Amino acid sequence: MKILLSKPIVKAAVDIVLIAGLFVSMITAKSTYSASWRSLHCMASMAWYAMMLVHIWTHRRLLKALVKPKVMKRNMITFLTFVMFVLMTFSILLFVFGVNRQSTHIHHTIAHLFWIVMIIHAISKAKKLYIYSNRTS
Repeated sequence: MKILLSKPIVKAAVDIVLIAGLFVSMITAKSTYSASWRSLHCMASMAWYAMMLVHIWTHRRLLKALVKPKVMKRNMITFLTFVMFVLMTFSILLFVFGVNRQSTHIHHTIAHLFWIVMIIHAISKAKKLYIYSNRTS
């Protein structure tokens, strides 16, 4: 499994699924039933969350290195993305104790910030990948 997840094509497929899942999550969040655990929003978001865990696992060495100030400074967007992921996890855990107006507000606020950070993260990584692939060609 470790070898499979380290292949560039698998990493690319996970990234594509994550981007698609992000948009599915954003679109389905507007539903009036999105607060239900059986809603399309919750099911799609939990599948997205699982893929996000796979994505993080494939980058675990960078994640371990992010605690070093020098590495964190060079990878600020990645660090911020991880912090937002942790906050999103916290906001989801609030729903375990009950869905109410306050937990929904906290979740939506974190989610909107997380979407922005993830889009910036995806664009910055795509630009780096594009520049790197053109240099090696």
